[in-house]
Amino acid sequence: MLRMEKYCENVKNDAYGGSIELVEDGITAIENELEARKPDDVMGEVEGYVDSILEVTSPILPLINMLNKCMIFMESYRGEGVKPDVLREKFITFLETVREEQRQCVDKIGKIGSRMIDEGNKVSTFSTSGSVMEILKNAVQKGKKITAVAFEARPNAEGYRTLYEISDLGIPVTFGCDALLCKLVPGSAMFFIGADAISSTGEVYAKTGSYLAALACREFGIPFYVAADTNKFDTMSLLGFPIKDSHRPADEVTAQKVPDNSRIINISFELIPPSLITGIITEKGLISPQAVSLLMEPEKMNDTMVKKLERWKEESEKLN
Repeated sequence: MLRMEKYCENVKNDAYGGSIELVEDGITAIENELEARKPDDVMGEVEGYVDSILEVTSPILPLINMLNKCMIFMESYRGEGVKPDVLREKFITFLETVREEQRQCVDKIGKIGSRMIDEGNKVSTFSTSGSVMEILKNAVQKGKKITAVAFEARPNAEGYRTLYEISDLGIPVTFGCDALLCKLVPGSAMFFIGADAISSTGEVYAKTGSYLAALACREFGIPFYVAADTNKFDTMSLLGFPIKDSHRPADEVTAQKVPDNSRIINISFELIPPSLITGIITEKGLISPQAVSLLMEPEKMNDTMVKKLERWKEESEKLN
């Protein structure tokens, strides 16, 4: 049974291959914790879970938005005098609704993205993305014979997971290290990546190496698409918040000893400028990066959550 301590450890160690899995497990961990502990102060307990997850997470918007929804839900019952066991059950039902909404969004992205793929296409991708995998799975289910290109995706080499998942769909994969982007990308009909956050100005926050992939696609005239539901749109960027950096331990890059006068930089994510992005595939359709702000709903940000995120950003800046 997944509990909060183990989940936070997984988040801290960047053990998840994509935000879909991250949110799913977050919901499961909260549900399991509430069922096991049956707290009298459900609101206080849930806020404690939110704080624990924020302490270890990088700027992965679907997870942060899920935590925001949790705070909004609890605030709506403050002062209502609802019994703890009733509030707990209502909250668990709410979490299951959030889980189902995410699944429906990914399903729609898969259908939309697969229509863009033609028979015989060579499709490239980078890192691990549940939305991209859903697109490829839908293309295979429609009987389209395609090939794929994937990359190691340093520093944690999660691209190997992508290699196996695409291969399991029956799609032949050409696989290489990140330095081979310009060698393997030419001839692709399109390039797909997932995203962890998208700012109001259309900048996409994705796995380090994605920026190089976008530059390679521009060089070779290949459309570069981002597959991301609108839950990844960063409404905090409308309020002037920059996206938090994602510095990781140096030993994830190498176990070799580094000279005392040198250092290793290990950053998991980077920003891709909107000028390099052909389009964003969302559950609401294919949109341009410039249209992102039009689909944002900043009024849905919980005031308490905004204050938590302010502290979260400040603590990150102290560490880096």
